[in-house]
Amino acid sequence: MTTNGGAGPHVSRVKSVCRMCHGGCGAVIELVDGSPTRIHGDPENPTSEGYFCVKGKASLDLLHSPDRLRTPLVRTGRRGTGEFEPVGWDRALGRIADELTANMARYGPESVVLGQGTDRNYQEWVFRLANALGTPNVVGPAHVCFYPRVMASILTYGGFTFCDYEGDPEVVLLWGSNKPNTHSDGVIGIKLLRAVERGSKVVAIDPRKTQTAARADLHLPLRPGTDCALALGMIKIVIDEGWYNRQFVADHTSGFDELAEHVRRFDPERVGEITGLAPDLVLEATRLYATASRACVEAGTGLSQNRNSFDTHRSIALLSAICGNLDAPGGDLMWDPMPVDGRRSFPRSDLLSAEQEKKRIGGDVHKVLSMTGWVAPGDLQRAILTESPYRVSSLVLFGSNILASHEDTGSLREAIAKLDLLVVCDMFLTPTARLADVILPVSSWLERDQIVEFNSYIAARQKVYSLDGCRSDEEIILDLAERLGLGHHFFPSLEAALDAKLAGMGITWEQFKKTGYIPNEKRYHKYRESGFRTRSGRVNLVNNALISMGYKGLPEFKALPEPTRDLPYIMTSAHARQFYNSEFHQLPTTARTQSAPHLTMSPHAAEREELSDGDMVEVFARPGGRVVRMKVRISTGLDTNVVMADACWWYPGELSVDESLTSSVNLITGGNPTDEHMGSAMLRGIPVGIRRARAAGRTTRVDHG
Repeated sequence: MTTNGGAGPHVSRVKSVCRMCHGGCGAVIELVDGSPTRIHGDPENPTSEGYFCVKGKASLDLLHSPDRLRTPLVRTGRRGTGEFEPVGWDRALGRIADELTANMARYGPESVVLGQGTDRNYQEWVFRLANALGTPNVVGPAHVCFYPRVMASILTYGGFTFCDYEGDPEVVLLWGSNKPNTHSDGVIGIKLLRAVERGSKVVAIDPRKTQTAARADLHLPLRPGTDCALALGMIKIVIDEGWYNRQFVADHTSGFDELAEHVRRFDPERVGEITGLAPDLVLEATRLYATASRACVEAGTGLSQNRNSFDTHRSIALLSAICGNLDAPGGDLMWDPMPVDGRRSFPRSDLLSAEQEKKRIGGDVHKVLSMTGWVAPGDLQRAILTESPYRVSSLVLFGSNILASHEDTGSLREAIAKLDLLVVCDMFLTPTARLADVILPVSSWLERDQIVEFNSYIAARQKVYSLDGCRSDEEIILDLAERLGLGHHFFPSLEAALDAKLAGMGITWEQFKKTGYIPNEKRYHKYRESGFRTRSGRVNLVNNALISMGYKGLPEFKALPEPTRDLPYIMTSAHARQFYNSEFHQLPTTARTQSAPHLTMSPHAAEREELSDGDMVEVFARPGGRVVRMKVRISTGLDTNVVMADACWWYPGELSVDESLTSSVNLITGGNPTDEHMGSAMLRGIPVGIRRARAAGRTTRVDHG
């Protein structure tokens, strides 16, 4: 902290942890007279080492955006007309509590659904409120994001893993992940780059030739959605060539012979037919990985977005296990949680009765997802529309623009229309918020105190500013819980809750703010002490728990919809680097370089369709069905028959819900088969057709000044 001799402005600096994306990079916030004026990466943060991306640099745009909601709003007109009345917090929260109470009395607590978008470190709060209410229904993006990998890991070897980049892996299998541009919780891409500088080789498995793939030692441009077949084929090669870790397999796994028999049909030629990869390329990638003395797999969320979601991650988990890379230096390190009341214990799952838990929507179908407490959006949409297994009356959303981020926008619109109550807690008037009955304005990460819990550390995210009229999601939950008669399950204040969360560490929130950062000590080969955290204490190559649920005990590759004459291209999708899911389209720093979504295609595909860079096209998944408007971008980084759409796009400047979503790819993502374990929607690997846009349309709908 510094001052200008006491006469000038007061200048100070606060260290915190960014949450403009999942990564959690260390940040230094500079304040003048208590107002943030500059933000940059913290070079002393051991996780991010000073790295700070364009999204983080837009944090002050977010804080001071003139489009921020500053007061609660209550709908006065028909849904979607944008007619709202500003009200005070007491009136808004009182109405929500009254309507939820009435709906629960009439239809049961299960009729209330809570929803959340990407985790902003308050996920455990949302689940605690749901469990206290007695509803088993929390909806979100879990089915297409983190949880297929989490559950595949837990059911295979009893825990979750992350790449030990600091352990100097000889080979990194970068699978469906553009790591230097996309950062998972507490694992920042800079760590991969540092490992590469020290000599790690990278094998990139991705339909796109990303910047990372272009610099990789080997790139496997497989067909979107065929990763499971590739993983099973790699397992076969490892076994046939004798590249597996015999000692580890003998001492710490069960079901090896069954696995070996299971993968026999995935020979390199068949895998090549499915994936579009040359068999020799598959063999070389497998050799590099399996014969390395230390190797890890960085699996991205792209693997979770098709009907093979769970089994893809299961196959990768089996590959890592038989090669002996689990919990090994430079391998896939098992997460060893610190004694914080966090993601595992804070939700208070004990508050939800077994009877209520059985009522989880989709729980009888997508049983593995149900184990996590989440509900798949597709299952929720069907339940609302059919009123089966019961009537859904209310949906309370925290930080989620579901019309842009959930699959099958058309069905979702119909479902929302049937709700008695829709509450949206957000910073902006998103398309979803425009359909709400009550909107609550929430704070950004700079305006809240939080405990950040990642695999490698816990840290303090400190509130440095208060925007009048806004509250954090945690504060909203505390107030709602009190009004609903559930205050005894919560805390008298946010600080009291933070103190309780840190009790196991033996410190208070005030003390932790001064410390700021506590690393998690790495321990290798923990299974040698007490086995793996499975019932058998071994790695489940064949999973009996899955068999008991009615699933296969070994991963299966299920065929994806094939291209046709009318739908000749396979569409995958990703977010532009400067955006995060559906966020930041209205911020000058992030939005100035792109005002319309891109459909990226190869030069040959563009020539075939007689298209040029910048042309507007319509993309469709059914002839005569809904279309998505996008701008053509030509790139040599894609196969001729693959196109890539920018995901979760919406136009903040449009007043009409329909107009704001004209370029949202989820207009055409409904009706495809989903993952049987997790309900994962097909957001990638979808056959589509393309035609030149029939009428001129605006491509820039946001005035960034």
